[in-house]
Parts: sequence; structure tokens; C-alpha cells
Amino acid sequence: MEEKLLKTYVKGIYCVQCPEIIISALLQKRGVIDADVEYFKSLVTVKFDPAIVNEEEIFATLTEAGYPPFDRRPSVADMLMAKLSHLFDR
Repeated sequence: MEEKLLKTYVKGIYCVQCPEIIISALLQKRGVIDADVEYFKSLVTVKFDPAIVNEEEIFATLTEAGYPPFDRRPSVADMLMAKLSHLFDR
């Protein structure tokens, strides 16, 4: 079995339960071997079998879970808005 590593930043992490939600969603995806989330960096690391699942499917899983991936580290303003956005959703 071949293993590949994918690292991506995600938007929407604002509480300590968010990493658990992300990891749970990823581990339910067939072909994902392991997943980890660095809360303060909004960085997701996924170990997967490319013969079963591809990067686009992993990105789709993250988006469906409410944490869309993007290429760069979020700015301080992005992280602050993500953490405070729930206060404005009324």
C-alpha cells in the first residue's frame, strides 16, 4: 500500500471541537489512513492511500464538513474573523 501526505490550511476553525469534527470527517473517508489538525495554525495533515482516494476528494470532504481548504496560512484577520464569526450569525 502506497501512502501519501497532504497538508492544507483550512478556514472556519474557531473552537476546540473543530479539530475533532475535521478528523472525524476525514477518517470516515475510505482511503484516509490518519489525520491531524494544528488548531492555532489551521493546518490539516492527512495521510492517505492514493490508490483509493485523491486530493480533490479530501478537499471536498473538508469543504462538506464546513472547513474549506486554501493554499496559504490564514492572516491574523482571517483567523480572528473565523473565531468571532459565530457571534454575528444571528
